[in-house]
Amino acid sequence: MHGLIFVTWEKYLAERFGSSLLNDYRHAIGEGIGAAPLVSRVYSDEQMLAGVAAAHRLTRVDVDTLLREFGRYFIVNGLTSRLCAYLLNDVHSARELLLAMSRAHEQMAYADESVTPPLFQYAAMPDEPSGLYMTYDSPRQLCPLLIGSIEGAATRYGEQAVVREESCMRHGASACVFAIRFIHPSGTPYGASAPALGGSSPSDSQIPGQQERWDAQRRLADAVYLILPDEDGVTLNEAQSRVQARFPDIEEAARPFILLEAINHLVHVGWVATSANEPGDALGIRRYWRAPRAGN
Repeated sequence: MHGLIFVTWEKYLAERFGSSLLNDYRHAIGEGIGAAPLVSRVYSDEQMLAGVAAAHRLTRVDVDTLLREFGRYFIVNGLTSRLCAYLLNDVHSARELLLAMSRAHEQMAYADESVTPPLFQYAAMPDEPSGLYMTYDSPRQLCPLLIGSIEGAATRYGEQAVVREESCMRHGASACVFAIRFIHPSGTPYGASAPALGGSSPSDSQIPGQQERWDAQRRLADAVYLILPDEDGVTLNEAQSRVQARFPDIEEAARPFILLEAINHLVHVGWVATSANEPGDALGIRRYWRAPRAGN
């Protein structure tokens, strides 16, 4: 699993139960000082499952409840919003986000062979424009987390999600099948005169100048993608030199932190691969290259 899941999981625990519980949790899983998870790394499924079990023992909250709450939190929290901005700012409804997430999961497997994404299939719901059937297949069987993510997607776009699980792997089915319907606060169905929030939460959409900043981030990320090689990779400094030489009008490229954020946006949609998980990795020598594209 990508490190973003682990980092936001600990953020969720701290915000939901307090910093004291988070300290107890880190002690329980043997996470020493300086060993906190990093968004740039990939971790095993077993580590996540062990962490959920430890949180259950410490909080006495049901595992499925923890997973569902975390699924909602993962979609709407600020860190996910920032790192996944390339995807989130390009969709305008919860339904669109579910479809985009499926494509992103597939692409991430091309960027890192150690990542085993869940499999999703979708089907329209007859005579129900706001409806969607989703089939979920994963050996992790984290269907409560997925339900929470669907609810979080609805929250993000000012909608309500009605989710019914029609079959479940935990009960012997070959895959989980969900019937999903999205409703806007006014009661209007999906796509009927509902406000488009530009891939943001309602509060974000009110921030002056936010759209202009998103547009600038997108231009920089697109420029970075064009200058990256298809193999071997380049360092952050080398990427900066290439962008500045080819796109001298992009002023943001002069600031390494902003350039790194643009690269991370591409990493978190699976368009860019990195050497972050190789032995001896450090930011100064980390390499970045374009990942093979799904479907090609």
